[in-house]
Amino acid sequence: MTKKILSTLALSLAMLTASAQSQPNRLIVHQKSGGFTSYRISSVDSLSFYNVEGEVRADVKVNKFNSGETGDTLWVAVTKTPACSKYRIDVLPSVRVNAYSDDVIASYFNQQKASDFYDDFTNAQLTGFSTKFEADTKYTVFTLGYDQLGTPCEVSRAEIETPVGDIVGNPHVDCTVTNADYKALTFSFKPNEDVSSYYITIFPEGEGEKQFEQWGPMFGFANMSAMIKQFSGYGYEGEMEHTINGLNPGTDYDLYILPLDADGNNGKLQVTKCKTKAMGGEGKSVMTITVGEFADHGENGCAQTVTYTPNDQTNLHRDIIVDKAKFLDKDGTWKGDESKVIEYLQTPNPMDPNWDQYGEDVATWGVDANTTYIAYSIGQNAKGEWGDLAKKEFTTPAAGASAPAYAPTTSTVMKRIASAKAQKPGMAPAKTFIQLQEK
Repeated sequence: MTKKILSTLALSLAMLTASAQSQPNRLIVHQKSGGFTSYRISSVDSLSFYNVEGEVRADVKVNKFNSGETGDTLWVAVTKTPACSKYRIDVLPSVRVNAYSDDVIASYFNQQKASDFYDDFTNAQLTGFSTKFEADTKYTVFTLGYDQLGTPCEVSRAEIETPVGDIVGNPHVDCTVTNADYKALTFSFKPNEDVSSYYITIFPEGEGEKQFEQWGPMFGFANMSAMIKQFSGYGYEGEMEHTINGLNPGTDYDLYILPLDADGNNGKLQVTKCKTKAMGGEGKSVMTITVGEFADHGENGCAQTVTYTPNDQTNLHRDIIVDKAKFLDKDGTWKGDESKVIEYLQTPNPMDPNWDQYGEDVATWGVDANTTYIAYSIGQNAKGEWGDLAKKEFTTPAAGASAPAYAPTTSTVMKRIASAKAQKPGMAPAKTFIQLQEK
């Protein structure tokens, strides 16, 4: 380990301390995970940089898992690298751990006031979990290594999958689609005698796992079954016919069914493939764009209404407006590459509830006054074939009638008013009393 004193930084600190009345008097170190540490400059003697050779990591490997009446136990092997002085260890559902970077995991261990371990182990029992492991669920054992200065460094991870729990009988629900409309699907459910109740949730095809990866860390879902239960709202019993509304035309869906056995244990998760009736036809999709009312709300910005009308061959369409000035060279020459606009519109965006439009779309955009925009739209027929890109250029007036206030936008691609906001996964709840003992 080598040490290098940065005399210039120390001199700067001394100068700041001498003029504390008018200069900053705190030194703040910001972490990538979002936290920071603050020091009074008057109490800082010097700033130093150290060089630690090699990786600082505690490699972890899972040897065995056991779930019993006295609690859950993991047998693990942990091997520190030469530069690793100590480490901390914990276990969480994989969906949560996968959402955390090494910096976030360092913050996590700091928040939990986790125990420090200094020894290597070949087959140690890891016990003391605050909650029981769920069956048929992926978990990750993870360690964070610290150097001899106490610096949090690299993370090591090892994943396990708990076995399927004891299930009474073979709970299963037969499901058939009895009617497919443009925006609704009707299902017939027939559970067998081993089913006490069942839960259902529908997602666009292939989106179920993505939804789990997004919402699992935020709401504490350890597995897909937990999310299906939550999203279903309540369990159904016996045979029934049920209609799900609010779907998109001509769209493939996955209907998840979670049957429970007589003791309330989760059965095997089932998936029924289904599709709504497509709008339009097999001819060419053609879009028509009409520029409507403009409203100036003063300090609250401006609103522009644009109507996108599909022909009778169109199933879905996607619509935007862009600021023309963003696509002009300094001499006013057009430099826009509309192939990029087409590529952008043809790319799915499941996080935007306004992305796929069916029927006429009367959109209200956040705009600036006295500015030239281009409205674009492209439609897809019932066979999934895209039509030509439609466009209409317009310039907003200097003023307009007042209307309800909203938050304006200044991005190249304008945003619809009241569009959905993305959310970040939250930190998982704390675990306590983690023990590691060689057996």
